[in-house]
Amino acid sequence: MSAPAHAAEKRTLVVSHDPAFPPASGSDLRNFRNAEAAARFGPVCLVSVKPKIAANAPGPSIRVEGLSITGEPRTASIGWWRSRAENRIPRSALTRLEALAREFRPDTIIVESVSLFKLLRPLRPLAEQLILDMHNVESDLAGQIRRLSAKRTAAAFGVRFLERKALSLVDRVWVCSNLDRQKLMTLSRHKIPIDVVPNGIPQAGDGPLPAEPSTGNGFPVIVFIGHLAYPPNVDAMQRLTSVILPRIRNALPDARLVVAGRTPTPEVRALAGLPGVELIEDPVDVAPFLSSAHLTIVPLTAGGGTRIKILEAMAAGVPVIATPVAAEGLDLVENDEVLLSPSDDTLAEMAIGLCLDPERRARQRLRAHQAVWARFSPQAIRDAVRDGLGLNGAAG
Repeated sequence: MSAPAHAAEKRTLVVSHDPAFPPASGSDLRNFRNAEAAARFGPVCLVSVKPKIAANAPGPSIRVEGLSITGEPRTASIGWWRSRAENRIPRSALTRLEALAREFRPDTIIVESVSLFKLLRPLRPLAEQLILDMHNVESDLAGQIRRLSAKRTAAAFGVRFLERKALSLVDRVWVCSNLDRQKLMTLSRHKIPIDVVPNGIPQAGDGPLPAEPSTGNGFPVIVFIGHLAYPPNVDAMQRLTSVILPRIRNALPDARLVVAGRTPTPEVRALAGLPGVELIEDPVDVAPFLSSAHLTIVPLTAGGGTRIKILEAMAAGVPVIATPVAAEGLDLVENDEVLLSPSDDTLAEMAIGLCLDPERRARQRLRAHQAVWARFSPQAIRDAVRDGLGLNGAAG
């Protein structure tokens, strides 16, 4: 995974809050996939505010560092104020980051989201190019979550101010989809390049369409994979278990729901006691759950960016039934590559219909698999990262 010999190396520093290696959640997967793509053009350093998890590196061109050390005394955070949309960044972490940037000498620094806003000014003079990678348009997402949850969340207005301020400090912005690009263009007062760098297929290993699991030992097996402390996912789980699954089990009594993800909330843990529901906490690998699934249902009513869980399922040959919000930005063909409805009752009916029609299920599995590999493959992400780094003429 090295840069082509004839091209000048471009060194890239990727800064995130949580460690991106080994990747576990949507943000980690995006950061790591982008780092892999950038490593085609030169050395990459993945650095997290939190302590690094892995002692080993993912490859010779990618270095992994943490700006905090487990167990070290707590230091003051940078800045005299911090909005609820921002992560806490210790002063010791900033000191280490500045020293690392001077030693690594990056051509480009990529900062993950406005949650790390306080790092933009200190990093500005330390590289020729500073990029803000907006996994979501956070002001739009904050407004959705505020409507969804009664809990205290960041006000969309405050996040919008933070986004506009961040855009004035960087050279380029990356977003996940054309839809997010359009949203951001309405907010930005600064004319800077906004590049679409899509989320890629996690653990991508291109190959033939996997065989569908047997329908003889419990059918269907429905899977939902995601970060289980994320408010939109918690809301989706509650509706999936209280409305959608019971309706499916009325028609298909052996139907089971497997929920797998990181840090489930007490509300999600309580759902594991419901009939037909199984919870897998902090799975090391989600591939076994996808290989045994007959379909996935993603009933999100809020969210930003694009859903890696949908790409992951489609790449594994698992049919996807989802709300329009869950699939937005992916440009999937409705009733062909994906089944969509905003109604929980209709999502259940779609699942029952698909389970009772093996020919249609096989056709959707094939079309979804082909679509995701055509648009979100490693090569597609490498091309997008190359363009997002301003290396349009470089080989990838």
